Amino acid sequence: MNIAEVTNSRQLREFMSTPTDGVIECVRNVIGDILVLGGSGKMGPELTEMIMRADAIAGIKRTVSVASTFSNPAEKTAELFSDLGVKVLKGELTDTKFLGGLPEAENVIYMPGFKFGSSSNWDKAVHINCILPYQVGEKYTNSRVVVFSSANPYAFTTIESGGSKEGDELDPKGIYGWSIVARESAFAITARNHPEQSCCFYRLTYAQHLAYGVIVDLVRYILEGKEISLSIPYVNLVSQRDANDRAIRALEICSNPPSILNVSGPVYSVREIARDLGKMLGKKPLLVGDEPRQSLIINDGFCVKRFGSYHDTLEDIMTAAVNWVKNGGDYWGKPTKFGEVKREY
Repeated sequence: MNIAEVTNSRQLREFMSTPTDGVIECVRNVIGDILVLGGSGKMGPELTEMIMRADAIAGIKRTVSVASTFSNPAEKTAELFSDLGVKVLKGELTDTKFLGGLPEAENVIYMPGFKFGSSSNWDKAVHINCILPYQVGEKYTNSRVVVFSSANPYAFTTIESGGSKEGDELDPKGIYGWSIVARESAFAITARNHPEQSCCFYRLTYAQHLAYGVIVDLVRYILEGKEISLSIPYVNLVSQRDANDRAIRALEICSNPPSILNVSGPVYSVREIARDLGKMLGKKPLLVGDEPRQSLIINDGFCVKRFGSYHDTLEDIMTAAVNWVKNGGDYWGKPTKFGEVKREY
């Protein structure tokens, strides 16, 4: 199925959790139980279901667990996991007693993070983004750990530069940017202290879904007549299915010292995306502000070389998003705040 053919939430979940041949081969090669930390958020449920579906196809028997707060009972994420055969571990990861009681696992996918509002809540940002990673790293000293990170701390570059690569010097700004660097540093320290631990820093930018994401937000802005800022003139976009595919397969490249993986998708012009969406919607977007020469542009050449091309195209995602929003598809109420004239990180 193509994402542009998705018409309801059941089809969307099935599409987003469909494992590729690469994921199926990965689960054959990765031995041991898998623990997803903080897996009840935007990406975790479909990532975990993708693992379960891949294991079933590959005939792999293992324990897959998710430890998270499951703070929104209306989403019924815990029930979904239980139905899939996933072990549900409900609690606060920042509670040292709960964290200490979690089961051992050869493979850990680390997803907790605090972004929006971090500039006004330093205590929470430091606790979740800086201290918790070290505590997790000290607990899982013999595990492979895929650490969900961000491309946010990269320096802004011109489109002509080709974008920031994994080895480029970071230029973090604000509490969020610095806390991302601290997250990676915490795991770098635990890996250095424990030679049997291996990690991959998974630097993701703008995963696209139909219930949230940059494209869905731009569609909604255009329909609502809201201004769209061009202060970020270019952006990398990748579908959430492709992003989860790479997150699972990153288990294959965990190393000590930690490896780094940019997962970003191609670079697109925000002006051109908004223009094309406006044509599809029959409504002109309200673009405001100057377009600077530099933007947060990411080079994911290593990812594409290692794991192959992405499966979902921007054109299909845009078509699907327009149809989804116009037909009243589910919206998670988690705006990216991308394109807002005044944004807080």
